[in-house]
Amino acid sequence: MMTTPPPSRSNPAAADGPSRQLYLLLREAPDRAAATAYLERRLAEAAVLPSAWHGGQTGLEAWLDLRSRNRAEEFRQYRAARQDGAPRRHFATRAQARRFLCMQAPSLLAEGAWLHSVLDYWSQPAFMPIVKLYLDYLGKGIPAANHVAQVRQLLTGQGCDEWLELEDSAFVQAAIRMALAATGEQYFPEMLGYQLAVADQPAAQPALLHELAELGIPLPAPPSTDDIIMNTLRALAAAPEDMAALLRRLELGYALGRIGLQTLPVTPEDGAPQDPPAATFAMAAEPSADSAKETPRAILRHHFPADEHGWEIIGNDLGLLEAQIAACASQAEAMAMLARHMGPAVHHQPLGLMAARVYSQLFELA
Repeated sequence: MMTTPPPSRSNPAAADGPSRQLYLLLREAPDRAAATAYLERRLAEAAVLPSAWHGGQTGLEAWLDLRSRNRAEEFRQYRAARQDGAPRRHFATRAQARRFLCMQAPSLLAEGAWLHSVLDYWSQPAFMPIVKLYLDYLGKGIPAANHVAQVRQLLTGQGCDEWLELEDSAFVQAAIRMALAATGEQYFPEMLGYQLAVADQPAAQPALLHELAELGIPLPAPPSTDDIIMNTLRALAAAPEDMAALLRRLELGYALGRIGLQTLPVTPEDGAPQDPPAATFAMAAEPSADSAKETPRAILRHHFPADEHGWEIIGNDLGLLEAQIAACASQAEAMAMLARHMGPAVHHQPLGLMAARVYSQLFELA
């Protein structure tokens, strides 16, 4: 049986919760002041949590290595047990899996959001791996590979249409993700630390993802990023004291990723009916080999009229975007314009997907 409470359908306080309010606000438009105030409160909570590692850079690298090896061994043991006939560890029924998906919906719909501000630094070598990471979350503009697009399709297919009525506690991580997206470079070290924490959150656990896929709920797994984070830290630290300061803030960001997590499902009750381990109920299309290799359409470089009625000639958003790209005087100007269409609230929509595809092309040319 899961330890998470069922979605609330009649809690009047949920609509007034600070995390839910901020999440909904930032889905409409960035609000740096509101996001900063929220993050500062959460960082104060994070500061009192026990440290995950000790010993500076060397201690962090050792901790990351141990975490990676432990996770691989735990999953190996899990797979071996399942092959020997053990039942699912987390979900006895598909209904429990759906329930977990609904509880995770707010944060899953903000997948990768915390990285958005790094798009402004696409031309700086130290930041390029993080830019690529954000583009990976966006599927580089291919709908079937975009994490949020996949989650939205799953939520619809699994009937998770009342997640907005969840308790405010279900929106804490989602609000943190959106707040990091809205505050830009101000919290860049904390953002790197938060990325490290993603691997420890419920929706990233290999055994849990395996069981969800068995039950027809194939959540996209977050990419492995430990090496990327460490290489970025080394590139940013010009002196030992810089590294020490960065590590302090990185640890705070990691702690942000531990606040307000929804409880993992525990081992199903003995005797609970088990659904068959078939994945035929999957509602989200997996990226096909053809779609993954699909070549994005070339950037249009047609003549665009300079008169004030020129923009009105364009009949749709995609045509407007193409015209805006063609009107840019430089690659840097085009990248900045495209980044505005690649925010966490819109990158999974047609205009945002096209922007991500073109941005990915230009980024590869950098």
